[in-house]
Amino acid sequence: MTTKFKFPAACIRSGILIFVFLCISSLPLFGESGNWVIAAQKFKYARGQTEGAVQNAMAEMIPVSILENLNRSLQRNVMPDEQLERALYKLRTERQSLYLQLSSEYKKRDSLVISYYSDTNLKSALRDEEKKIKEIQDKIDKNLEEVKKQTNETSKKMELITKNNIGDENEELSEFDKFGLLFKNIFIKDRNLYTQEKVALYRNDISSLFSPSEKAVAKGITSGTFEKEVVSAGINSLIVGTITGYGEYVSVSAELFLYPGAKSAGVVTEVGSSSDMEFVASSIAMQLLPKLTNAMPVQLKIEISPQSAADFTEIYIDDVLQTDDIDDFMLDSGVHNIQFISKNYRTAGTNYYFEGNRKYSIKVEFEELKIGTLQLGLKKNLPGDVYANGEKGLPIADGKSKISIDGKSILGEFIAENGETSFFYIPKKNAVDGNFLTINPKPMDRMHYIDTRRKWMYGAYSAFMLSLIPAFYTDGQFKNKSQLYNKGQIDFSEANNYQIAMNVTKIISIACGVFWGYELVRYLLAANSVLPQKARKGNPADFIMDYSTNSEPDGSQDNANNDSNENTIADGEQKDEEVIR
Repeated sequence: MTTKFKFPAACIRSGILIFVFLCISSLPLFGESGNWVIAAQKFKYARGQTEGAVQNAMAEMIPVSILENLNRSLQRNVMPDEQLERALYKLRTERQSLYLQLSSEYKKRDSLVISYYSDTNLKSALRDEEKKIKEIQDKIDKNLEEVKKQTNETSKKMELITKNNIGDENEELSEFDKFGLLFKNIFIKDRNLYTQEKVALYRNDISSLFSPSEKAVAKGITSGTFEKEVVSAGINSLIVGTITGYGEYVSVSAELFLYPGAKSAGVVTEVGSSSDMEFVASSIAMQLLPKLTNAMPVQLKIEISPQSAADFTEIYIDDVLQTDDIDDFMLDSGVHNIQFISKNYRTAGTNYYFEGNRKYSIKVEFEELKIGTLQLGLKKNLPGDVYANGEKGLPIADGKSKISIDGKSILGEFIAENGETSFFYIPKKNAVDGNFLTINPKPMDRMHYIDTRRKWMYGAYSAFMLSLIPAFYTDGQFKNKSQLYNKGQIDFSEANNYQIAMNVTKIISIACGVFWGYELVRYLLAANSVLPQKARKGNPADFIMDYSTNSEPDGSQDNANNDSNENTIADGEQKDEEVIR
């Protein structure tokens, strides 16, 4: 008689738990796919805040807008301590699975004693179970050894980043030396110390927000239950936030959590109007960006020339004057505005995204300001005013004005009394102090002129297209009648009439084509008339040395050292500043 052995219920439950843990451990975790996934959760309102349909929509809209502003090509610098958290989480999950297997095997071994086995079969079955138990125990011991190994390696890697690893290892460094060497060694790009992963959105969709279970929410963001759901979803970082609103203004606080470990990378807060939440979302995204990418500092080395400008240069970084007399700066990675200001030189500057863990060399070549005045004359004396680079020129005589220059090219405009305009351009090589230039302005309503010429061009084109219809028709009929006449089927007069009609329609088509070409050229010239005319060099003899009637003498040679002169013009009093040369 054969007796069937039944597994205890405890063994079945243990087998199910083992299967669940094996399924979980097989999921792609912690950037194994090459991406560092970021997600956001629906924001919450602070306690006591009234929630309605508008508030709920805003709580979903803000995190979506933050993700939209972060949806760009970003790289995450994964440091050794973050890699350790991932490894420890995976090893911990593996140990829990092995422990369940061990528990199951112990229960199986104990159940063998009460089974209907002979002594020989029982000893054999016990040996098999002991062997399985020993294999699992060895795996657990190996797992624990791997934990120690990973922890020690991570500790060494962090030391290599935060202190000098070159020289005598037994040499003890002061805290000040360690702080200085932190920046020295952080620029050693050793891929064994840290890795880079591409930042990707959760489900590759900015509108997909992470929704944890009610149980996980009740346990809290830092709980193991919540962490398990986040990691199972393949998320490396989660943005959570709180909204507080008073009247038309709201305060939004966003916190970035890193998983596994549920560590807070930082909290940012922004205040704005509820009618302009895009500003709030973009500001929060920009503040989270360095925390998201785990950006390292950057080193700037600045070289300024000429030396006469370098001695008096003021450096502004993000509108803050740098008072230290150095040419090396340490900055956080990200977008920075840098301005260089020196007396008697043109201001230089740039906005640039500085990527962390790099050195940048900035070379500034100052351009000396060439400040002075020149005179501009009109070929035709038209009533109106001359403007250069947005500033009104000083009238000095009929059809002549004096304008200030700074060594750069000038875009000017002549505005007639009726409001019609004409633009002119003075190239840099002609913007010289004491120069005399002439222009021939043709003020008009250019948009109306261009529109008129365009209508004429389209009208001529339509006439040309219509004239082709009778031209092609008569040409075909003439060829047909010519063949019939050659065969003697029609008389000469009928064929001749179609020949005359063909010639007339062709002449009309040619005339329409010529007219269309003429109007096309006029339209192109009209469209080109919006371009400013280039000022030409005038006769130096026309340069006015003394300003009569409208102003006091210029005295460009005698008064070169005056700081300012007061000039009286027809419209009133005006101060004209002269630059020291």
